[in-house]
This record gives sequence, structure tokens and C-alpha cells, in this order.
Amino acid sequence: MKKFALVLFVLAISAGSVFADHPSGWGIGLQGGWTGGGGGGLTIKAPQLPVYWTVNASTGWLGVSGDYYFIDNTLVSGANLGWYLGVGGFANIAYNSWFGLGVEVPIGLSWQPLNFLELYIQAVPNVGIGIYSGGLDLWPNFFGASLGIRFWF
Repeated sequence: MKKFALVLFVLAISAGSVFADHPSGWGIGLQGGWTGGGGGGLTIKAPQLPVYWTVNASTGWLGVSGDYYFIDNTLVSGANLGWYLGVGGFANIAYNSWFGLGVEVPIGLSWQPLNFLELYIQAVPNVGIGIYSGGLDLWPNFFGASLGIRFWF
């Protein structure tokens, strides 16, 4: 059973890199949602790096995350609808002397109605630690979600 799961994992990774859904150029956009607190963010994808970066901000905190999509496939080719699954990390800082650090697993749907325009929705399960003046704590937000728009050029 372990060998079977390993084969499926390797096939999923190779299929994701061969049949990538997202364009290969620059991607810049905005997203909103719940990523430890309601707020908005700026997303950036450079063509040379395989990481999708997001800078999030809300009242009282600022955060950055970077995600690598190891599966990025077309779901419905005629409709330009794709899906992705990745792994990433995040760091957040709050103005009340709190710092958070952790890992996340973005999974989402991506629709490109035009070659240069992407609309997406994603769930982002995550876990991390919070460091504050009282000590350490598990990051209390184990689930995030966002929707966004990204322009490709």
C-alpha cells in the first residue's frame, strides 16, 4: 500500500509539472478572505520562481506567505478551469507584539476567462506557532480561505 501511495504521489507531481494550468509570465493581483483574520492581500508570481507570494494585511497585523503548487492541472480544458494543490509557509506579525510562523496547504480552483486574467478561490488549511510576550501557542487558525483576481503578462 505504501508503494502504491508513493507511485500516485510521484505521478501527481509529474502530471502537475507537465500539464501546468497557470501562465508562465508575471502574475500580479489582489485577494481577500480569511487568512487568520479578515483582510486583503497583494499576490505576485515571478516567472523565474515557482512560488506564489502573497502579502496580507488587516487591522492590527501584516503577513507574508509563499506557496509552491506541486499539482497545477487543467480541470475542464474548454472552460479554462484548473485546480491546484500546494504547500507553503507563512509569517505574520501583529502590532500587539505577536509573531506567527507556520505551514499551509493551498488547494483551489482557477478560472482564466481571458489569457491574461485569472479568477481563483482557495482553501488554505494551516498550522503554526504564535510567539508573544506570554510565551508560545499553537496558531489558533487552522483554516483560511480567499478569493482573488490575478493579471498575467
